[in-house]
Amino acid sequence: MTAIDDDILQAYVDGALDAVDAARVDAALAQDEALARRVRQLRALDARLRAAFDPVLDEPVPERLSALLQPATAPVVPFTVLEGGRGAGAVRRRAPRRWLLPGAALAASVTLLAAGLWWWQSGGGWVRTQGGRQFAAGALTHALDNELASEPDAHAAVAIGLSFRGKDGQVCRSFTVRTPPARAGLACHTPAGWELPVLGPAVPSEGGELRQAASDLPPAVQAAIDARLGGEVFDAQQERAARAAGWR
Repeated sequence: MTAIDDDILQAYVDGALDAVDAARVDAALAQDEALARRVRQLRALDARLRAAFDPVLDEPVPERLSALLQPATAPVVPFTVLEGGRGAGAVRRRAPRRWLLPGAALAASVTLLAAGLWWWQSGGGWVRTQGGRQFAAGALTHALDNELASEPDAHAAVAIGLSFRGKDGQVCRSFTVRTPPARAGLACHTPAGWELPVLGPAVPSEGGELRQAASDLPPAVQAAIDARLGGEVFDAQQERAARAAGWR
């Protein structure tokens, strides 16, 4: 381990470093107050995320859903003999194993939910921290860099809503992450990446589904947009031009 960057500090906070690297970070923290302060910031952020999401993980699974996860018993199907006895005409009928699908699908959904919660809590999948500020990472950065609100993809993990130039000249974009636990936020392009001035739980529509990010945004995200909106929201042509210019 050479330089101690935010990724290493995050791994240190998460307890993911081996003993040798953890000892090196300990030694560096004892001599570098800036690094020690950064670790305290990361631990504070981790505590806020856990306070928000740990109660969800502790909630019991509803009984009707737990029942679906229990192993099912295959029905007994009689051996049927057609005319001709046990010769070539004998046919063994087997019931289709469709009873496996609901439980398997639900188990997969529970696994994905747990994985999604871990990604948000660790900050390693969607969000990174730098200088005490939150920035998009991974798939969220890719979506903000490439996806267009004027060309929505109903199956994409990230739905882009409004794109506009703020009063400070930065291009900002609202978004919804559909991967559980669903989040919505505002990202503004800076030299350091897509900064996230606001990020919170997504608000489902009346039907329970997550619509495109331009609608049903949390009040905090709507307020952030109102505070930064300096002109008109980009139309399709302006949005494509902004992407071609690297959102500058």
